Amino acid sequence: MMDPNDVITRYPGNPILTAKDIPGAHSVFNSGVAEYNGRYVMVMRVEIKTGQQTMQLAWSDDGIHWDPEPHKVLEPTEEPYLTYEEANYDPRVTKLGGTYYIMYCSENRFGAQLGLSKTEDFKTFEKVGMQAEPNNRNGVLFPEKIGGYYARLDRPFSEGVAGNMWISFSPDLIHWGQFRCVMESRRFCWDRGKIGPGAPPFRTEEGWLEIFHGTTPFCNGLVYRLGVVLLDLEQPWKVVARAEQYLLTPQTDYERHGDVDNVCFVCAALPDYENDMVRIYYGGADTCMCLATAKISDLIAFAKDG
Repeated sequence: MMDPNDVITRYPGNPILTAKDIPGAHSVFNSGVAEYNGRYVMVMRVEIKTGQQTMQLAWSDDGIHWDPEPHKVLEPTEEPYLTYEEANYDPRVTKLGGTYYIMYCSENRFGAQLGLSKTEDFKTFEKVGMQAEPNNRNGVLFPEKIGGYYARLDRPFSEGVAGNMWISFSPDLIHWGQFRCVMESRRFCWDRGKIGPGAPPFRTEEGWLEIFHGTTPFCNGLVYRLGVVLLDLEQPWKVVARAEQYLLTPQTDYERHGDVDNVCFVCAALPDYENDMVRIYYGGADTCMCLATAKISDLIAFAKDG
């Protein structure tokens, strides 16, 4: 079997963003990243010192060194969003055409729902609408329509039931249907707890490559790890290959120690097809933002290995 340490490489200067870089922040983690006009933009999940969850932007020329903006974005200002978006977090960014869609978890008194907003310039944002009933998290949009429909991966869940990964389709990003379970937790494996989408999937010749998260329950809590799966390009509810091993597990101090110990949680994977490389952005220990890189060809081989 391939060794995960030969497939993925942590950026040696990790973490790339911490609370000390953002005035008033307690932590920054689980943030979406996209490429925009030759630069990188991060939609940050920031917990401020009041304990509230906010989303803010940061910009970078190289995807490593970041300049955070101080103001909040995607805050609800009117109903029904004041009711259903009391706390927004874990954003994922998908570009479709010239529009950037940001899907995030919206937590409220009813539970956890999926919210969706869009922008073309990261200056003005428009609410698209709530995407699912409670309880649902980890929604990611595919970067192109499939069979004429928008497609989404997510993780609906209920009390006492391990979360599995589902897919659904929509003609308009409002009405969703054709629900199918894509992947389940695997008994006695590293992802035997809850699993869910991580980064928005990206196209490869072998299938849609999805970097997901899975948990391993231990007596003193959960360990969050990253895994790799290939989904069929035309029928993405079909698994082409799923790596038996985890791709990344908490090993460094910034992954093992923080507000929530032992967490690697991915929210973005930016492919560079010309150089056969992908940048993987992930949160460390619910406290900081980190970066790793891998060859796309290696990730495909890793998914098919074993």
